Amino acid sequence: MKFRFAICTLVACTAIVFSQAPPAPTEDRVGFPKDYKSAFTKLLTFDRPDNGQIRVIWGNDIASNTPLGDPYPYGSVLLFESYSSKRGAGNVILLDENGRFMPDQLTTIFVKRKEAGFGEAYQQNRNGEWEYVAYLPDGSFQTPPQNSGNCAICHLQAGAFKDFTFRRDRIARQASGAAPLATISNYAFVPGNLVVPKGTVITWYNDDEIAHTISLPQAAVTTSNLDQGATFQFRFEQPGEYDVRCTIHAGMRAKIIVQ
Repeated sequence: MKFRFAICTLVACTAIVFSQAPPAPTEDRVGFPKDYKSAFTKLLTFDRPDNGQIRVIWGNDIASNTPLGDPYPYGSVLLFESYSSKRGAGNVILLDENGRFMPDQLTTIFVKRKEAGFGEAYQQNRNGEWEYVAYLPDGSFQTPPQNSGNCAICHLQAGAFKDFTFRRDRIARQASGAAPLATISNYAFVPGNLVVPKGTVITWYNDDEIAHTISLPQAAVTTSNLDQGATFQFRFEQPGEYDVRCTIHAGMRAKIIVQ
């Protein structure tokens, strides 16, 4: 039996599917929200270092006011804009003064809507009651409904406990969407040591199941508790060595060397 890789156009993931298109709706019940920039709330700007894309996530009032852990109510609409990033010589991604990707062109607008009875057409790949469509900036289809089955397959990975929605924790924690230079995982700062030029903005991302803090004694900075999905950023303007500590877990140590 032949296989192919199908790239889900609504989230950052890839799934192996049968060469025959997976089941999907045949009509657009999602709808292109022409006024989203004035009617929706911007929730997160997310940089993808693997492909240089910038994703700006928006939600209508219903979706943006849904607490983390609660299922989204009917009428929820979430979308993200996908931008290419500005590049320099050798196709290197250019960064702004805060270490963030700089948007170049808006390429696609991916939209998901939740309504009673939605999603049945995805059959075994149903994501609760969500349906998906991707549009070009002019409102025409980029991925029409009948080709959105791969989006449903991909969103299965988010799971029912997140109502099949990725990055809910980052949105809820108002986290930075910057690509982190360091993470917190398994009660450790990873990597343990970093060497960076002065002026570098370092973003830490808590990928652990428990809250931690980040304390930089030499900079007289200590964060409040960072829950899973939270981030912290700091610009290192002065050369020197900076200890990194967690005030909750004394054994968590790292070092930043600023040259």
